[in-house]
Amino acid sequence: ALWLFDEQPGIYPSCVLNDSSGSDYPLVLGPGGQIVPGKFGQALEPSPQPPIPYPATGSVLFGLSDPPSEEGRSTTPMTWKNANFCALMTSGENHLRKDVGFANATDTALNLGSFDWTVEFWFSPGISTNESGTVFELGRGPRGDDDQLTRLSLVDGGFLLENTPSGSSLSVSTNLESSRDGASWHHLAFVYSAAEEQLRHFVDGRLQALPEALKMAPVPRGDEAYFSIGRDGLWQKLLPGRLDELRFSTGQVYRGESLTPPGSFAPRKRAFRPPAPTLPLLWGRDSDPAEVVDLGGRKHLFIDDSFVESSENVTFVVNPPRLAERVIDQIQGPFRKHLSIVEDDEGLIRLYNGTYDDYLAVRVSRDGVRWEMPDLGREHRGMQNIVFAGPAGEGNVFLDPNAPPETRWKYVSGYHKRGVYLFESADGWSFSRVPTAVLPFRSGSQSNVFYDDQRGLYVGYHRSDYPATPAGKTQREFVMTEAESVADPWPFRRVSREEAVAISRHKRLHDLHPWYLDNGPLTPGGFGVEYPTAFAPDDSLDPIGSDIYVPKAIKYPWAPDTYLAFPVVYFHYEGDGPSTRHVLGSRERDRGSGPLETQLAVSRDGIEWKRYPRPAYVGIGRRAGRDIHQVYLAHGMVRRGEEIWQYTFDTVIYHSTWSGDDSESAVYRLVQRLDGFVSADTPYDRSGVLVTRPFRFTGNRLLLNIDTDAAGYAQVGFIDAGGAPFEGFSVDDCVYVNGDFTSTELEWMGQGSDVSSLAGREVRLVFRMRGSKLYSLQFVETGEPSVPSRSAGQE
Repeated sequence: ALWLFDEQPGIYPSCVLNDSSGSDYPLVLGPGGQIVPGKFGQALEPSPQPPIPYPATGSVLFGLSDPPSEEGRSTTPMTWKNANFCALMTSGENHLRKDVGFANATDTALNLGSFDWTVEFWFSPGISTNESGTVFELGRGPRGDDDQLTRLSLVDGGFLLENTPSGSSLSVSTNLESSRDGASWHHLAFVYSAAEEQLRHFVDGRLQALPEALKMAPVPRGDEAYFSIGRDGLWQKLLPGRLDELRFSTGQVYRGESLTPPGSFAPRKRAFRPPAPTLPLLWGRDSDPAEVVDLGGRKHLFIDDSFVESSENVTFVVNPPRLAERVIDQIQGPFRKHLSIVEDDEGLIRLYNGTYDDYLAVRVSRDGVRWEMPDLGREHRGMQNIVFAGPAGEGNVFLDPNAPPETRWKYVSGYHKRGVYLFESADGWSFSRVPTAVLPFRSGSQSNVFYDDQRGLYVGYHRSDYPATPAGKTQREFVMTEAESVADPWPFRRVSREEAVAISRHKRLHDLHPWYLDNGPLTPGGFGVEYPTAFAPDDSLDPIGSDIYVPKAIKYPWAPDTYLAFPVVYFHYEGDGPSTRHVLGSRERDRGSGPLETQLAVSRDGIEWKRYPRPAYVGIGRRAGRDIHQVYLAHGMVRRGEEIWQYTFDTVIYHSTWSGDDSESAVYRLVQRLDGFVSADTPYDRSGVLVTRPFRFTGNRLLLNIDTDAAGYAQVGFIDAGGAPFEGFSVDDCVYVNGDFTSTELEWMGQGSDVSSLAGREVRLVFRMRGSKLYSLQFVETGEPSVPSRSAGQE
């Protein structure tokens, strides 16, 4: 095992301390330990966390109430009130939730016995090395009621190794006198030779005086075995100092009279810093509305009014995609509904999602319609298309433009309910997990992560179950994280109980403060209020008892300054509202807890979002002959020419269905117009006018993505700061735009389409439209000659 203790300082009790060895032996941090600055990154210190008042009542499962006493046991079962361990794995305490996948310590090589082994760590002693304390203790259990254990302790300036199965208790001399100021770090190694029955102890590479012979025997297997670091099995005898990079190895890692103390065992310590942002955001929260917009040659999508100075008879309207066809049907076995769509460099479309045991699988398609499951050489329950063999089906795959080729493919997901982790791959066919979690919280749903090239940050959105509806039910929301490096633990700031209580005065939260108590002392809590909320139900907009189930947020790949999200909105039948609503969820009606639809939200910076609830972007109802009641848009999209392809996982059953029959679940392909998610619409029976903010552009042509249909039209003119038209480029001079175009070149009578004479000048655009839908505009540079149109009466 190798515990680096490189999790974020300040993480809460019940957060996981990760094993970086490949053996996968997670520990849980307890109220009796903290992550603090270390020799290499962070370290573990057996000092108490800030005290909190525990609630008087609550669930036994979550450690908020005492379980019934067991006959013959003298040690009180663990609850939050007595779980003062520092770092722990345990096979006992089965009354508590334990979701992180603890090993049985007596079944592992941590159970030191009659074989060659090495234990080493960096240690920064406390003020006095005469204090005693436990480095580690492995016991058969039940904890406190069985004396079969192996324990290494610091005792009166030396070490004591106890191995009760062999009846051994060995004093080991050490020299830590130079560390009494508490400021220095020392490398300590304990190397055992089974053939010699000899333990050798090194301090900073120097062999210490040899102790007496030592016969070791493993601790007998126990169903309630435990392994504790920094404190003993009763959470006493805390180690006076800090531990960093604790490593257990089979074999004699060090031999001879001396050794060179190793450097960090961490696979990476220098975070890769992404390049500078590509383009400054034009419409973000820090933009000045009084400034002239430096539009240059950027494409601008009319997803909102950010570029609009004034308008009349103009409405921003959501344009749902059209259903193309059902592409994956007759699904066999588990099929997690949170899909991830990525197109690789060869144009192959890949669909990733969870399958049996939440292992991550992939399907591939050349045409977006016919899908295959590639044989990747890893079989799991009859599936050969496994890209990661482990419970990690709640994330999205993306290509990292900043990464070297060997880690270009990224996947961010919850793993084993331990936290949110990064997975990396050279080709997207086989992912490996970075051992230390990037976020210490249990993941409740799909995390959405992408690299924002305009802000130079990796942005993520993650579900929080801390908010509450007016009836006190869970209200799902999504918080936002930002990180400069995707591979190292992401920024985290601890929120105190007092801060959470203060927030609850103006935001509906569950009554449990702090929130991390929710899952008990042996399983991490979910996201709380540590990060800003990005997606949440709006009391002024949504019916009560509605959730944002998952946002599916992305940065639009084919235009800057454009962020899109497709929040799945969950309407609950139970809890809130009148009985006439609750009855829909009753067993007799054979529905479930409610339906889900996909809406559309837009943003100019990925921080502040505007949601368009109607029309629903993809609603429920009849779809290819089936009556759909849950709709989950896949994360990601594919472009083919003038079309955007999106995919949904749809099912006929309701959420938490009573019937349980999901045999008609399927994946559908949807087709959206290029840039067509929202449009600035004008009515058919009268003209609408839209005037842009002042801006400067580069290029010599103006292109529009616009649909006037047959009987509508649009004209566009340039005006100056005072509102006067530029000669030859007025709205009246503009040749009618009439038709359906994704990229049509504007033209003016007598001037043609060349607008280079206005490039670099402060201008505004005036749109006069009737019966039209305006999607986007862009100034471009072309080398084609401009042919002026004839004016009226001109020969």
